[in-house]
Amino acid sequence: MTESHFEGMTRQELLVYVRRNPQDIEAFHKYVDMLQAVPGRVKISAEEIDTELPKRLQAS
Repeated sequence: MTESHFEGMTRQELLVYVRRNPQDIEAFHKYVDMLQAVPGRVKISAEEIDTELPKRLQAS
């Protein structure tokens, strides 16, 4: 499968493909790129996860 073929896939279609073809690293990287391009996505560092996650779990 070529990257140009991945370009025509929706995120959901690519996810299905990646799950069925775990050895296809190129497809996995394209899927991660698609996830990173989602509008409204919030970036969080590993340090923030370590400090914020326990606080939020206790609050819920």
